[in-house]
Amino acid sequence: MIGSRRAGSILRWLLVMAVGLACNLAVFATPAAASNLSATDGRASIQRVDPAGVVSVGVIGGDAALRVIASPGHEVVVLGYEMEPYLRIAADGHTAVNLHSPARTLNRTRNGSSGGGTADAGVEPEWIPLDTSGEVIWHDHRIHSMTAADTGHAWTVSLLVDGLPTTIHGDLRIDAPPSVLPWVLCIAALLAAGLWIGRRHPNTAALVTAGIAATITLVLAVLITSATPAPLGRDLLPVLLCIGAWLTCITGSLLAGRGRLIATIASAALSAGVLATMLGDLSHAVPMPILGPPILDRILVSVAVASVLSSIVLVVIGAGRPGDVSTAEHGAGPTPITG
Repeated sequence: MIGSRRAGSILRWLLVMAVGLACNLAVFATPAAASNLSATDGRASIQRVDPAGVVSVGVIGGDAALRVIASPGHEVVVLGYEMEPYLRIAADGHTAVNLHSPARTLNRTRNGSSGGGTADAGVEPEWIPLDTSGEVIWHDHRIHSMTAADTGHAWTVSLLVDGLPTTIHGDLRIDAPPSVLPWVLCIAALLAAGLWIGRRHPNTAALVTAGIAATITLVLAVLITSATPAPLGRDLLPVLLCIGAWLTCITGSLLAGRGRLIATIASAALSAGVLATMLGDLSHAVPMPILGPPILDRILVSVAVASVLSSIVLVVIGAGRPGDVSTAEHGAGPTPITG
């Protein structure tokens, strides 16, 4: 019994350490460009383009980015915050960014922190080729709130279309965040159901719920990556972490005893690390972009969170039961002699 208690204590500490490590890895290893696409309460909309007719304009991710598409045969230059040439769409569809534009540096993060470098609005533009798509997509601080006191505003972005000054007129609205109570209750109900179903065989149930969490989180990570335009930076780390969580579950199904428990812990920790970056979807009006309605995203996040929590609790319950680990690893023990 002492050995079983010690094993349970070790597994609990491994669980805490693994979850903390995975969460930090998922959050802090995410590149700055990916922070532009996050859950938000802001909704930027296009009111008009003056004069109209040559460019098509759209908003991506609530208030995350602008997209400008030029009609073939027309040159479009997007002007930055100091009215310097920032992005260019050539008449043949080739796009480029000005190396010296301050907007190029400021737009790397949502808070507009400057990284120094070669930014200088007064320097002759040095164009770096991007692609031949005939469109440019970029994060723009003019279309979202930069302070908590900003409850919405009208905004403009200036262009040069074949040398003619053109203005995009837009509006930012801040929506009230949705209540998280329904989703908290949903997670609690799913957690209770998972614990009740797995109460008799907690170690096996923990591995199954960890597998469910890994699968759903992988689907979410793939959907978010697919819905993110390449110019904004498609971060593959969450997808790789979810694949690792899923493969760890498969490996755990081939193991027994303590090996299976540790595999379950590792899988749940990896899924938890990725889910930590998606929890804002439950508390913001505009969730991270996926290929589907926002409610689908919130349902998937809730089920994945409940599955991770179920797996964690079931691991602790299973590891704390006398004889669970030792029996699984060493067999049922000697057959008693009767007679």
